[in-house]
Amino acid sequence: MTEQRRTDHGPRLGRRTFLRGATVAAAVAAVGVPRLAAGAAEAADPVLHLAYDEANGATEFLDKAGQRTFSAHVAKNPAERVPGVRGNAFRTDGFSTWATGDFAAPITSQLTVQTWVALESYPSGTELPYEELSSSSIIHQKSDSAGFDLGINTYGEWWFTATIDGKERTVKAPWLFPLYEWVHVAAVVDGDAGELRIQLDSSAGTREARLEIPAGSTFDQATGAPLVIGKAAKDETMDIFLVNALDAAYDDTKIYTVARDKAALAAEYTAGIEGAGSADEALQVTALRFADDVLRPRVHAMPPANWTNEPHGLVEHGGKFHLFYQRTPNGPFKSQMHWGHMSSADLVTWKNQHDALLPELNDREAQLGAVAGAGLSGQGSKGIWSGDVVSVDGTAYAFFTTVNYGGPFDPGVTRATSSDPDLATWTKDSAGLFDKTGVNDTRDPYLFADGDTWHMVVGAAVDTGGGLAHYTASSVGGQWTRSEKPFSTVGFGQMDIGSVIWEMPVFEKLGTHDGTDVYILLANPIGGEVSKLTEPYTRGVYWTGTWDGAQFTPFEATPKPLDVIHGHLSPAVARGQGGSLVGIGIVDERSSSQMQLDLGWAHTYSLPREWRLLADGRTLGQRALPALQSLRGTKQSVADVAVSGDHRLAAQGNQVEILAQVDPASTGTRYGLAVCASPDDQEITRIYYDDGDLVIDKSSSSTGFDNEEAVLLRAPYDEAAFGKPETFHVFVDHSVVDVFVNDAAAFSNRIYPTRTDADGAALSTGILLTSGGGETLFTSVDVWTLRAGGA
Repeated sequence: MTEQRRTDHGPRLGRRTFLRGATVAAAVAAVGVPRLAAGAAEAADPVLHLAYDEANGATEFLDKAGQRTFSAHVAKNPAERVPGVRGNAFRTDGFSTWATGDFAAPITSQLTVQTWVALESYPSGTELPYEELSSSSIIHQKSDSAGFDLGINTYGEWWFTATIDGKERTVKAPWLFPLYEWVHVAAVVDGDAGELRIQLDSSAGTREARLEIPAGSTFDQATGAPLVIGKAAKDETMDIFLVNALDAAYDDTKIYTVARDKAALAAEYTAGIEGAGSADEALQVTALRFADDVLRPRVHAMPPANWTNEPHGLVEHGGKFHLFYQRTPNGPFKSQMHWGHMSSADLVTWKNQHDALLPELNDREAQLGAVAGAGLSGQGSKGIWSGDVVSVDGTAYAFFTTVNYGGPFDPGVTRATSSDPDLATWTKDSAGLFDKTGVNDTRDPYLFADGDTWHMVVGAAVDTGGGLAHYTASSVGGQWTRSEKPFSTVGFGQMDIGSVIWEMPVFEKLGTHDGTDVYILLANPIGGEVSKLTEPYTRGVYWTGTWDGAQFTPFEATPKPLDVIHGHLSPAVARGQGGSLVGIGIVDERSSSQMQLDLGWAHTYSLPREWRLLADGRTLGQRALPALQSLRGTKQSVADVAVSGDHRLAAQGNQVEILAQVDPASTGTRYGLAVCASPDDQEITRIYYDDGDLVIDKSSSSTGFDNEEAVLLRAPYDEAAFGKPETFHVFVDHSVVDVFVNDAAAFSNRIYPTRTDADGAALSTGILLTSGGGETLFTSVDVWTLRAGGA
């Protein structure tokens, strides 16, 4: 049995019970005669109507019915307006924007609360087991003893709670709330008829759920409590982050003092949806959100907003490249991992797509351990973590790390499949493929084919530290068997750098040297002695060696660093156009949680790098993907400039590509570039070669940012493999730099220049040539402006 992700995001909930409130009396589909006929009550006007038609950025909303003023809470991001069902809609960001205001009306026995809403994602929460889940709200006006709450949780379960004659009553929908579409939702109290109702009108039709209450009941309004749209009645925080607000777009929010009937609500949906803009348009991040952000990259691929981590599953399918990545869609914090998704025709310009995989609630009995192996398991109720995607004969297979709240496959590896050319819809396997049996911990599968055999290496914790688990199968969609032999002929204890576990492994043929095929094994050791800010650093490392079809034999036990200077790790790789290996990794933050909250996003990806085997037959060479030249704009050049000390170029910019070439026979002992320099050099980042080392000096990169690594970083440069530095190829994209030396050595790093003028324009845009310990001849220097290329 498999579960197909549909537009309503899930099947009916079956045996799961909802422990709050009374039993749902009936769930009625969109057929049959409406229970209540439209009558005089339907002629009543709303007592609240928020149309959200104000200009983009306006922080006040007019209640067209009561002429009240509602406010947008805008602690971090602006009050965005996007195309709505009619006119504009209000875009909430998932963690810092919502609408609120005072509301009172003569409500007694009847109430209808309704709104158009498009959800990009379900709320995050703090990753707790089902019985301890908190929730968010689509809309609420609630106190401890009165009011209503149209609530939703992190798995898309939703309900309507109302206080009736002093007692809370709850009617729960027996289906999950849809994502990525405009829907019309209504919650109704009909004390006269003795019921609560919720109604959802969507592309799937009209659906209702009802709860019987005593006839003649009265609704207890939470007079004095604010009406809130887009945030939970009770805040849940993680560190400094609010984690249970909604990432959504709202339009035409209304409240009536009558119980509107099914037919009238359905007719309102039908009339509105015909002329409505697309939900995809409404769920865009507007240009207003990051308009004044001098740190956000524009060239690099990254999500439209909020939090990301490792890219993975880079694959060519259906004539396009697809990149999947770790994502929290609701804010700049890590919780309830999704698989984000973007696509590209050239690995340079990316288009954001709907999230491919998201956490789903396992069968509750299996989840809570009462019935081992019952129902669906391995669905990632605590997050869909990193993995890999391969495409075979028109079908894509996604293998991912599933994390649950105990029970089977916690953690484990499972699989989903898609035959969709756009990889928009996926079907998960009914259970995990395997758990951590044989190792102490496991994560991040990577697949490759060798003849008729498929191989999977999985990052693992073993008794000696980091290592790998190895599985094989006769087909990518078949059964996987753990290999009896370890993946490497050299013990993992000899290969490790003092970590607890290896993450995000990669294994590929890199090239051929003297008639021998040379393979690369890459891993990202973490934990133990490995640290983000001290040696040994958290970074990608690799080994080259040979492969006999069953085991890898590294040329040396000691790994080489993927980047000369740490700061970039966990690349996803795929064969690009022409068959070359291309890698895209993460360039993570060096900023505090507070700064990430203030910015509204965290982490970016590297520019795509082309991998190759260097002439020594042992070393990985990396250069900027040639297709990046398509981003080039205007060009400024100089030639034959002899430099001693600093030489400032006329060209400048914080979104530029620089290609500087030197005469290797005419250099000082220290030479290179400086970028993102303010006019007074109070902010400046220096990148140079210094007598056998590569250096990035970030000690003055920023004067106004909470940078946890504002230091000079120095690392040995393998001149025998890479050659004496002759070419510095540097990309600057606001707070990130990608550096390539001789089209062979590489590193990427984060810098945070913040100096601006009175109008908010970046001041730290200067570019300098630099030389010390003698004069250096720069034979040519080209500087291009770059257009945006990210998602």
